[in-house]
Amino acid sequence: MKRISGLIFGTCVLLYQALGLAQNKFLLGYSSFSSNQTPLWVAKEEGLFKRYGSDPDLILIEGGTRGAQALISGDIPIMGMSGQPVISARARGADLTMFAGMVNKMNYILVTSAAIKKPEDLKGRRIGAAQAGTASYHAVLLGLKHWGLDARRDRITILQLGNQAARVGSLQSGGSDAIIVNPGLGPVLKERGNSILADFTELPIPYPQQTMSIRERTIKNDPEFVERALKGIVAGNSYSLDPRNKERVKQVIAKYLRLDRVEKAEEHYQSALKVLPPKPYVDSAGIVSMIEFIAESDPLVAKIKPDMVINHSILKKLDDSGFIDQLAKR
Repeated sequence: MKRISGLIFGTCVLLYQALGLAQNKFLLGYSSFSSNQTPLWVAKEEGLFKRYGSDPDLILIEGGTRGAQALISGDIPIMGMSGQPVISARARGADLTMFAGMVNKMNYILVTSAAIKKPEDLKGRRIGAAQAGTASYHAVLLGLKHWGLDARRDRITILQLGNQAARVGSLQSGGSDAIIVNPGLGPVLKERGNSILADFTELPIPYPQQTMSIRERTIKNDPEFVERALKGIVAGNSYSLDPRNKERVKQVIAKYLRLDRVEKAEEHYQSALKVLPPKPYVDSAGIVSMIEFIAESDPLVAKIKPDMVINHSILKKLDDSGFIDQLAKR
């Protein structure tokens, strides 16, 4: 697990290229520090990537916009992130596409100060999220829309606070009245006197929160590489969903989330189980919903159709071969 940026990131990219390890050794980015990444973490720690012929180093690149930029520039070949930056980039001519959907609903909770009891109480309040364009920021907007609220009309301020630690700190200090975070943080925040206003996984809103994204040219030019990498990702997903592996999966989650005790990973583990699909197809309904939502403020996106940003060719090949079903039977 690494978190890099700037000069160090560029140096790593050049090193990989210089060593000529593009086929097996590569950088795989992911955009958030949450249990949504469990299949990637498990695949790495359990040697599942290597079992199927690839060996990625996992790189935390916070924010899908930065992840999309890294894909477009060729700095990384695969990125785990929400669907929004793929759709926005595609509308501007980039050849990004989603080849797997790991989380097809909003895996968030909205945590508030004790004074907020219902969605209407958010009027005139401050909600902490990550930067504009990120999954958490969009989830706040979609949640408000679902409740019949409008940020501008109802004087709701969405604060761009960065990662979850920054959001939690803002809520505790009084800088925010509510924050959107991964469900795994719920018990700790409740112990501190906060309330959980909503569990977004229960909202009837399909949402491509965690996709595996890539350039179309990579699929076209090197499908074998994509297949090897996807086999590792799918195997990590199946391993994570198998109840027999619960304790090991919790150990991996605790390691990557830097929890001081494995027991603290329980809620994060449960939040992952709640949203990981047995077969990681991108939910086209979520893509349609996201296109419609983004197009309200970005007219260029209106021309995008789901089949322009989803490429299931490799995943379907694995599924048709029985690969995914065989993993589930082990």
